[in-house]
This record gives sequence, structure tokens and C-alpha cells, in this order.
Amino acid sequence: MILRRAIVSRTSRGCGLLVAASLLAAQVPALARAEPASEGTPDVENEKAMQTFKEGIAAFDRRDFEAARVAFLQTFALKPSAPVVRRNLGLAEIYSGHYLEGARRLGRVIHTTDEGTSVDRARMVESLKKAEAHLERVTVEVNVEGAEIEIGDVDLGVSPLPFAWYLEPGGYDVRVSKPGFVAYTETRLARAGNAQHLRINLKPVAAIEEPVPVEAVAPAAPPPRDIERGGVNPWVVVAGGTLTAGGLVTGLTLSLLAADSADKAQRIRESLGGLSCRVPAEEACRELSAAAAAHDRQARWATVSYALGAAAGVSTLIYALIASASNSSHAAGAGAASAASNFGIGLGEHGTELTLRGSF
Repeated sequence: MILRRAIVSRTSRGCGLLVAASLLAAQVPALARAEPASEGTPDVENEKAMQTFKEGIAAFDRRDFEAARVAFLQTFALKPSAPVVRRNLGLAEIYSGHYLEGARRLGRVIHTTDEGTSVDRARMVESLKKAEAHLERVTVEVNVEGAEIEIGDVDLGVSPLPFAWYLEPGGYDVRVSKPGFVAYTETRLARAGNAQHLRINLKPVAAIEEPVPVEAVAPAAPPPRDIERGGVNPWVVVAGGTLTAGGLVTGLTLSLLAADSADKAQRIRESLGGLSCRVPAEEACRELSAAAAAHDRQARWATVSYALGAAAGVSTLIYALIASASNSSHAAGAGAASAASNFGIGLGEHGTELTLRGSF
């Protein structure tokens, strides 16, 4: 059966169906022959597809876009690879308010195929603009080819992605991965009428470094003999000197602050002109009291700092003297023992003799 009349648009928006039913009649038999089935099945499928397709055309002409969508869905289930069915289904979905399904369908057709005449493609682009007012349009660009791209719960394939993807307003996740690269994940928010172009740079996974062989470490050199034998430990001297200097500097600083507080208190007394501050009602009296308290506090802590610094200095000096004396006595004892081992008095054949042992 060959249908001769052309499909003419009657919508107020100037959007019509894309092809004549005669094109479908020419395509369906070819598709049936490309997918052989049991005897008689292709004819039944072609008849059913033609019937639902004509129902969709009629519903679209009378502006019943939801009925057109349902009819074209039935045709699409029978002939999913027929371009004319796919295009008309996308148009019916958009005009029936199913913007997401229609935009995704027509978007793939426009960007991945050359289906339809120039007029057909212009109508699809115009219909996409209607849907894009309610959706966000997303395009993805990845710096490496062959990366898996997933938006929301849909696996879109690998980069480079040749088509735009459409999303309803709300949150969605973007995931891009490829073996040998660090996976990219981002959560975004889709807005109606918005268009986003995502540029994603995957970074290579850093090569795992081989462990560096551990070289044998030579044993630490023994400590200096003077420290080993109880000599002066330089770290003790440095620590003591640091405490001494810190105490003196802190005491000096606090003394200067105490002097400033004393001067301030004196100036306040002079400004009072001999008035009594037994009842601290005036502001000047409160300032005088605060300055006097600050002076006493600073002077007290300055004294403590001086005392600590002096104690640290004296302790360090006493330690150095004791350690030096101990080291000197140890060295003297070692020298005497060495001399005793090298010299001796013995009885020889000719009487008492002085003998020398050892070597120089």
C-alpha cells in the first residue's frame, strides 16, 4: 500500500510533520527485508506500523499532540530505525509537553545524522528552541579521547561527545573517567533556559615510584671524649645562657612598662590638683587607680624575671665550673697513671736503679 498525499503542518507555530506518508511506505518494506523473520511477519508489522503512523499524522493535524505522541511511540516500537518515525516522534513529544524526551531525541538526530531535508532540519531546530526554554542544554569537551562520559544516570558514550544533552531543572552529577587518568566528578545544578559548555581536563595518574634502596648507615661517631668523661656539655651552657638572657630582657621590658605606668599615675595626680580620691567617683581617679595597679603588677613581674634570669645564670656558671674541674682532675689522674706506667724504681745488680718503661 502506497500513500500518495503529503503531510502538511497545521499548527499555529508553523511546525508540521516532516515527511509524506509515501516515504514511510517506501522505507518500511526495505527495513522489513533487512530484518528477516518468520513467514508473514514483515507484512503484518508493516501494516501495523503504517496504521499507527497514519493515526499519528491525523492526531497531529488536529493538534492532539499527546495522541500523536502515543501513536508514533507505537510505530517507533515496530520500526525504531526508521528516520521519519524518529523525527516525527521527537516533534510530537515536544509539542505535547514532553520536552526532555523530545529534545534528547531530536538533539541526537540533528548532531549525529544528516536525516531529513534542509526544511525538515530547520523545523527540528525551531522545535528544539521551544524545548530549550524549559531545559538546560549541556555540551561536554574532554581533553583526551575515549573517556567515558556519564551525566546523571545516563552513560552518553566516550569523548568527543558529538551531541548536546538536555536536563530538567535540578541537581545532577557529571562523571568522566578513563584508565590511566584521575576520574572527574562534579555535582551541578541545571536551570531552565540555561546552556553550559563543560571543559574537563583529566590528569594522568602519577607513576608509582619504585622504593629507593636503603643504604647501609655507618654507626654514629662516638661522642667527644671530654663529654664522655664528664666534661662540659655545650647544650647545657647554651640553654642556661638563653634562660638568663630571656629573664633579663623580660625584666627590663617590664621595668620600662612599670616606669611608664608610674609616670602616668604621677601626671593624673598632678591633674587632680590635690583632690582626694578616697571615693573613686571621678574618671581621673579610676585612671589613677588603674595606672597604680599596672605599675605594681609590672614591677612585681619584673622582679620575678630578674630573679629567674639571675638564678639561671648562676646555675649555668656553677655547672660549668664543676664540669671543668671534674674534667681537669680526670685528665690529671690519667696523666699520673700514664707516668707511673712509664717510670719505675727497681733493684738491679749494682743497687737501686731508676728504670724507664713504655715508649715515647
